[in-house]
Amino acid sequence: MTKPSEIVNIHYMDDGGDEAVASERRRFMKAVGVAVLTVQCLPLMAQASENPPTDRKNTADNLIIQSGPGAFSHVHDLLIPYAVLKAPPLEGVKLTSTEAVFHQHNIALTREQLISVNQGGTVTQKASSHLFVIALAKGQHRT
Repeated sequence: MTKPSEIVNIHYMDDGGDEAVASERRRFMKAVGVAVLTVQCLPLMAQASENPPTDRKNTADNLIIQSGPGAFSHVHDLLIPYAVLKAPPLEGVKLTSTEAVFHQHNIALTREQLISVNQGGTVTQKASSHLFVIALAKGQHRT
């Protein structure tokens, strides 16, 4: 206890306590809302990321390359017509991947890259968080 002759300073600060608490509460509730929506949408996103079954015509006429997994562990297929590998256009080709998690990727391959793949080489293309490693497996079409 203090002696009666000692002065004790008490500092009182009004930092808008009620307003600050309300602001923090709003931020917290907003974050909880985003988390709940994300969890509710995950099954829908997983279903949308499933690639449609490839029919036999696509398999026979196209080289099908699957990307590495991207964000949310989804993949894309990239169909490269064998005709383009056999006779690469001078300007190369611009291809679009299959859709997954509500988006697609555009991949451009030069004539030189197409020739390299057709001759047994490997070409790597990056699209956002995905990596496409383009190569013919042994025994696949070559000119």
